Amino acid sequence: MLKKYKYAIIGGGFGGLTSGLRLRDFVIFEATDKLGGCGGYFIRNGKIFNVGATTIAFMGKNEYSKKFFESVGLKLDFLEHNKAFDIIENGKIYNKISELKSKGIFNKLYENFFSIIKYLGHFFNLVNDKEFDDILLISLQRKTPVFRIFYELSIDYYKSVWAIFKNGYYDLISQIEKKLMENGEVLKNTKVLKVIENKIITNNGEYYADKIIFNLDPWQVNRILDKEIMKVPNEELFNAIVIYLEIEEAEKLSNFYFLIKDNFRTIHSPFISIFQNGTITISGHYKKFYEDKEIDKILEIVKDVLKIKFKLVSIADKSAFEKYTSRYKGYVGGLPISYKNLIFSLYNGRKRGNYYFVGDYYFPLQSLPSSIIRSSFFLK
Repeated sequence: MLKKYKYAIIGGGFGGLTSGLRLRDFVIFEATDKLGGCGGYFIRNGKIFNVGATTIAFMGKNEYSKKFFESVGLKLDFLEHNKAFDIIENGKIYNKISELKSKGIFNKLYENFFSIIKYLGHFFNLVNDKEFDDILLISLQRKTPVFRIFYELSIDYYKSVWAIFKNGYYDLISQIEKKLMENGEVLKNTKVLKVIENKIITNNGEYYADKIIFNLDPWQVNRILDKEIMKVPNEELFNAIVIYLEIEEAEKLSNFYFLIKDNFRTIHSPFISIFQNGTITISGHYKKFYEDKEIDKILEIVKDVLKIKFKLVSIADKSAFEKYTSRYKGYVGGLPISYKNLIFSLYNGRKRGNYYFVGDYYFPLQSLPSSIIRSSFFLK
């Protein structure tokens, strides 16, 4: 007899986790032994490492992410961080974010969407400043020129309060998982092989759900449904390259996060996340290939500029990223933010019958706050 649920969530990344926090009588199917997806973690030699860049934004008083977690009964303990990241360029460290001024558009739109009328001009005015290309690539998955509304929302993101957890996403995921178990089930090491109408066939048995939420990329959705239900992006996306280090010795640092702005030919926007547990994750983007000498250059910067003595744990390229996060071809994120992709996401559909789609390929936003927005928007 099939076990039945009101909701089945396929994919235990943050789109699936934030969806589950809003629901009751649900099951989450996660193909691996850990939740979080590309925002997850792994354990090596007793140390917890974060899979990718770990920025948990809008976590200050009355800010969007914190209010969401409070609304679902999660009281989180973390260090508040309001310096975003420092920039490393030509051997020097400086903070560009401190020079920027936030208009608070993000939280204003969250409180009252109609306040958007005040900023209509931002939807037509272009920002074309190459100085911000590396910064915008992190938040928008694209470089200038961009419309001012996207630029201003990026500034809001960087100027908000970020949450610092000792072990990064591991600490947050552990608390989310505990909360999820109060109202539903989480089944790890359970890969969904096929979905036929409301029946879900996995490697661990068959299940039934009234509604099915896909937190998967469109290639996986089409494979599981055995039909081309979702359009796939027709542009070449960025692949992930991630370096994992263990700190052996370090001086006091000016920040937890650093963006390397030196000119690299193949690796874009290398972003350093330093954790209080003594680990470092350096994540970057590349297309088709990257040069090993650029990896060496990044490691030299950590050693000579940040004055950190470290042990190299591993380097994950697109193949490893695909294997451990199930990301198709190891793509680092979904759609770059643009009007074209906003229209594409609405056309592609957030709902098809009893199927819902909450991954970052169905709405062009990145990061944890974006997962919260997508789950809220798509599950209405």
